[in-house]
Amino acid sequence: MLGSLLPIAAMLLLHGSQVRFTTQSRSTAKALHGALGGTWTGTLRYRDYQDSTRFVSLPTTLQGTTAADSTGVRLDFTYDDGPGKTVRSSDAFSLDAAARALVWGSSDGKRPPSTFSVTQFTGGKPFTLVVERDGEDDDRKARIRETLSVNGAELRILKEVRFDAKAPWVFRHEYRLRHSS
Repeated sequence: MLGSLLPIAAMLLLHGSQVRFTTQSRSTAKALHGALGGTWTGTLRYRDYQDSTRFVSLPTTLQGTTAADSTGVRLDFTYDDGPGKTVRSSDAFSLDAAARALVWGSSDGKRPPSTFSVTQFTGGKPFTLVVERDGEDDDRKARIRETLSVNGAELRILKEVRFDAKAPWVFRHEYRLRHSS
């Protein structure tokens, strides 16, 4: 009798572990969305597409607004691009409950969102999220990697690309921001 109950007990234990993992991931994804909320100030540094040896830095402000149910966050960027020239963009960012996929794209619908596969996610202090997808960069097919880390009052978002699977990752841009509210 006991032998016939062991597979059922093992299945229940396994199922319980999966539920705890999903609940923990959901909480962690929501916590990451919450950590991105508020006002952030710093810089965007990027590699110039016209001259890849040239780097440009722009003063940047980010306003993160977490969804009421914490299932995503809206990221509103403002860039100071020189005297009298302000550029704005707005993204929607949502890590799924299982922390396996990230949907990130324009919140105004002008361009479709991109779905990234999560290659690394550690929740807590600091949060580190590494995601990848196939796409295009500079009109070329590329593998795109985004690394986001939130460590207390510091936020870093790094974009790198690789045009060949055997080639090293190439720096494309990086945000370095500090929480100001």
